[in-house]
Amino acid sequence: MKRQKPAGKFFLLLFLFAGMIACSNDMQVIQRDIDPDEEPDLTAYQVNMDYSDSAVLQMHLETPLIKQFTGENNPRDSFPKGLHAWMYEKNGTLKAEIRANWALHETKKKLWEARSNVVIISAKGESLESEQMFWDEGKGIVYSTKFTKYTSGTGTIATGRNGMWAKQDFSQWKLLSGNATLIFNDEATTP
Repeated sequence: MKRQKPAGKFFLLLFLFAGMIACSNDMQVIQRDIDPDEEPDLTAYQVNMDYSDSAVLQMHLETPLIKQFTGENNPRDSFPKGLHAWMYEKNGTLKAEIRANWALHETKKKLWEARSNVVIISAKGESLESEQMFWDEGKGIVYSTKFTKYTSGTGTIATGRNGMWAKQDFSQWKLLSGNATLIFNDEATTP
């Protein structure tokens, strides 16, 4: 039997000790490196979801992808591949429909942001189209600072170069620009 040299044992112990330090799975280290506001707590695909209050349907939503973040600082639902939603009155009638290629719902702020090919259609057949819109649930308003196209239920078209503001039920709205183009029976007039 051959005796091992003391220097060989030293290097073997040093190697094992270095390996244990490098492979540490200390939970404090792992948690420090993961920001709960940046990593989704839930990721779901091909989602059909209903939002209700006191067993009354408020909104039905469909999306190919939803990412939910529940961190204390910035809880939110992200819809990176867009959404299609239907909002309802308390009596169950359709209030509005919205489509967008991207959306974000900031839970604490009760603020929705929709981007890219945003279309909102009211129950009256009125529509708003823009590249970006916001819906403030708390204030009950829809607004945009981007070019917006409004089409009435009868086909009248008006545009807002600097965006728009409306009550969420479309009972009041205004375009934010110095002028508007109104189209009646394919004849354009500028007021």
